[in-house]
Amino acid sequence: MKHADLFRREFGDQLTPEAVDRLVRHAELLERWNRVVRLVGEQEPEDWILRHYAESVAARRFWRSSRSAGNGKPALLDIGSGAGFPGLVLAALHPQRSVTLVEARERKAAFLAEAARELDLPLLRVVRDRFDPKLAAALAGAVEFATIRGLRLPEATTARLIRALPGGGRLIVWVGRQLGPGLADFCAVEEEMSLPNSRHRRILSLRPLRRG
Repeated sequence: MKHADLFRREFGDQLTPEAVDRLVRHAELLERWNRVVRLVGEQEPEDWILRHYAESVAARRFWRSSRSAGNGKPALLDIGSGAGFPGLVLAALHPQRSVTLVEARERKAAFLAEAARELDLPLLRVVRDRFDPKLAAALAGAVEFATIRGLRLPEATTARLIRALPGGGRLIVWVGRQLGPGLADFCAVEEEMSLPNSRHRRILSLRPLRRG
């Protein structure tokens, strides 16, 4: 089955034809790269769509305007982007919004940069660096929302990230049954949803706790 048919079968009319086209181009590029550089563990596009694309698309309900987003187009920071899940997928759904992908591994960052060109996403930038407190401080004020999927940050880095978000900003995370102790110390769960195709995994929208 062709990529476009797989996406239409999974998402139906949830996505615009333009968004489906961008996701198809991403999947085709991912399939070519994955033969040489292991970007995702699953081998079949059907598995990617059920696991990675569906989980990324589901998060768009949490990425909405915050009070401090003056132009109504809140910027997104995706930490540990890997093959582009969820940050690049969300950028493909909302190409008019600014997205920053942070990826420390050189080959994965190279893939993300090529994907941004292939999908014609001029407001997407790729930062090849390890996300640490220094980088979190440098990005303060530049993003409204941050996403973390499949990555656990050190507690000090998590704390600095939370402080970097504006008052209306939110941290969106993919978790299992429980929220990690580091996040629980700095955030409160504002919204949550069960993930498609999973019995236990959830997406949480976290509100930073301001202390002192």
